[in-house]
Amino acid sequence: MREKHEGRILIECPNTIFHLYINSERELSKIETFMNNIRSVKQMGLNDIYIWCNRQGIAYDTSFKYNKELSFWTNVKSYLFYSSQKIRYQYVPG
Repeated sequence: MREKHEGRILIECPNTIFHLYINSERELSKIETFMNNIRSVKQMGLNDIYIWCNRQGIAYDTSFKYNKELSFWTNVKSYLFYSSQKIRYQYVPG
């Protein structure tokens, strides 16, 4: 069962959408700082976002985004990568 959250912020990556759930002003401040810092980073991978959320204790969920501009097989490969990352970095509230 999911906790009640004050708000949600979306981060869209090429094939993954992160839903970050905000429970306090402190968490909102952490997310705003992270978002400002993302703009100055040249390359950031999905695992970087997963790791940051888990280290900061930010509750999140992810969903796969099918890209119509890519081939079916490229989307299948992307989905397999997405699934492996989701399992690897699954958030467990602590």
